[in-house]
Amino acid sequence: MPRLLQFLRPDDEFLSRRHRSLVQVYRLLSLLGPVLLLVHGAAHRAAAPSHYDPLWFRLVLAGGLLLLFSASLVSASVRRRYVEASWGVLYLVMAWTVTLAALNQFSGEYSLSVLFVYALFGGIVILGADSMAPVLSFLATGFVLLGVGVWAAPARETSPLVLGSGMADVALFEAVAHWWGLSMRDSLKTQRDELRRSRDQQRQMIEQLPMEMAVFDTEARFQYVNERAVGDPAVREQLIGLTNEGYCCRHDLDVALGRRRDESIREVVETKAINRIRETIETDEGPRHYLRIHVPITDPDGTVRKVVGGGLDITERKERERDLRARQEKIEALYKATGKLLRAGSQEEVSDRIHWVLKKVFDYSFVHTGFLEDGMIVPERTEAASGLSMPVPEARPPQTSMISGQALRAGEAVVSDDVHALENSIDYGDLRSAASVPIGGHGALVVGKADDEVYRQFNLHLLEMLGGYGALVLDRLRRETDLREAKEEAEEASRLKTTMLANMSHEIRTPLTSIIGFSEMIEDEIDRLDDPLRDADPSTLSRFAHLIGKSGRRLLDTLDGVLNLSKLEADRMDLSPEWVPLAELADGLVEELRPRADEAGVHCESRAASESVVVWGDRGGLQVALQNVISNAIKYTERGGQVQVRSYRTDDAAVVEVEDTGIGMNEETVDHLFEPFRQASEGLNREYEGTGLGLAVTKRVVEKMNGKIEVDTEEGLGTCVRLRFPEGDMETAPDAAALDTGS
Repeated sequence: MPRLLQFLRPDDEFLSRRHRSLVQVYRLLSLLGPVLLLVHGAAHRAAAPSHYDPLWFRLVLAGGLLLLFSASLVSASVRRRYVEASWGVLYLVMAWTVTLAALNQFSGEYSLSVLFVYALFGGIVILGADSMAPVLSFLATGFVLLGVGVWAAPARETSPLVLGSGMADVALFEAVAHWWGLSMRDSLKTQRDELRRSRDQQRQMIEQLPMEMAVFDTEARFQYVNERAVGDPAVREQLIGLTNEGYCCRHDLDVALGRRRDESIREVVETKAINRIRETIETDEGPRHYLRIHVPITDPDGTVRKVVGGGLDITERKERERDLRARQEKIEALYKATGKLLRAGSQEEVSDRIHWVLKKVFDYSFVHTGFLEDGMIVPERTEAASGLSMPVPEARPPQTSMISGQALRAGEAVVSDDVHALENSIDYGDLRSAASVPIGGHGALVVGKADDEVYRQFNLHLLEMLGGYGALVLDRLRRETDLREAKEEAEEASRLKTTMLANMSHEIRTPLTSIIGFSEMIEDEIDRLDDPLRDADPSTLSRFAHLIGKSGRRLLDTLDGVLNLSKLEADRMDLSPEWVPLAELADGLVEELRPRADEAGVHCESRAASESVVVWGDRGGLQVALQNVISNAIKYTERGGQVQVRSYRTDDAAVVEVEDTGIGMNEETVDHLFEPFRQASEGLNREYEGTGLGLAVTKRVVEKMNGKIEVDTEEGLGTCVRLRFPEGDMETAPDAAALDTGS
């Protein structure tokens, strides 16, 4: 029978599934119809041989059904209209049945045949009808045929009323049954369409989910798998009915992995609870991490019918979690390490602790710190990984072609993916890439790699923070240095003030004491004399008068020094420029100071060049400056020494120098030689007298006349002080405005 049904099934693609099924049923009825017609006719002849029932017509009808079936085997058009053609045969058989009943006077057998055929054929029409119209049409046609037969029959053994009521009952029953059947079918169709639409939507949703999805039965066998899980449709078909373990066995995959999934599914069936497992699968691109979730699908009574499995690729999430942990570790390490950095006490210590932080937090192949000194980036510390060929960095100006120079100018991190492409002559060795961040305005930090790995922005931000911390410490150190120097300067100023007061007190009190003392002695000497004019000792009075004059001049020199310095510092000293011959000025001062030199036992002389040496400047200022220098030379030259004053010309200057064979000075003393109130010896017990203002006044006067002062000295061997002025030419007198008069 199944083979017969398969043979009867039409394979036309243009027929719907239901239409193909109807054609199959109607073709089967076409084969059974001839048998029923012949059997029915034989039954009538056996029951009433005298009744009219020609066999030839039944054979014609049977042949027509067989002909219709045969035509359907070769004609698609017949198959397409097979149901309607069958209905036509039913109409013909119904008409023939009513005709036989009328010819046989509606005897009981034939009246029953009419009802039987009416009911049977109505059911066959209902079987193929998609609406009420074909059924009502057949039932109405049957009534009409019955009416015509009753009217045309010469006699009627069966009451027309009974026959008609029977047909009406059949018609009503079949009409109501067909209506109910259509309603149920429409309802079922609607539900089926809803289910299909819901299933399609669910499947579409499952297919669009960003994860692998599969449905398993309670034995962990695949019932469905989405395209994201398995892209190949053929492989998806192969999966259906297999377990994970079975599929892995067939395709030479990790059997343990498949077994673990099946065990998780069976556990879900037993516990009716969601289960999660994590997996790591090795691929050509590296390990991939997955999260498998198995969810039970239960009936209302709680029985697990299916298990839905989902697989989510969490590789990126794992990487993000790993990066986040690494970031947190770096931030914590940076936070802990910066405490040591902030306590650094020198630039070298700042560099050392920056390198320590980099080694603790990062893994760069090359680390270098350099600081700005006199317009150059001077390397402070350089570290390279073992096996990395890297030349020793040199001090260089911060050029824009250098990555550290770029970072200093930009004030932020700068990255070079290929350091060998930078337009400079630096040898970068094995380095491929580098990044630099500024350490404020103090220098730069450079890190490098020997590969093409990308510098992450987060790490660059951390490096900028590290550079900022380093700049903060260096700023603090610079402020501390400035404060320390300011403190030292303030203490030195206070000490100098104390020294000045002591010196001034001594320089003023000593001459005044001498003046007052010798005046009293002269007064006492005169009082003891009977005749002052006759008995007076001229030599004694002369010596006292000389000492009074010397003390007065010393006091006057002190006051002049203070007055000149105050005028120079207040920029109120007026200078009158004129041509001043240096040789003539030097000779005059040597002669003027010779008594002082003779008294000190020092030989003092002046030597001049053969050519004329003149200076365009203020005569008084030049005299004060040169006099102070010669006086100092005589003061600090021991008895038997000598002082020479020479004037000469060089290519671009007029020079006068004072050289002595005195005590000389060390370098530390020379650095403070021209500061006010500075002396080789200070305090009340100092060896040499003086206020310490002479050279300070000299320096300021020389600078007023656009000159400069130079000192060559060696402790114990003597000193040479050289005053250098712009070269003068008496033929072309310069503009008086060229001299810095201070006005």
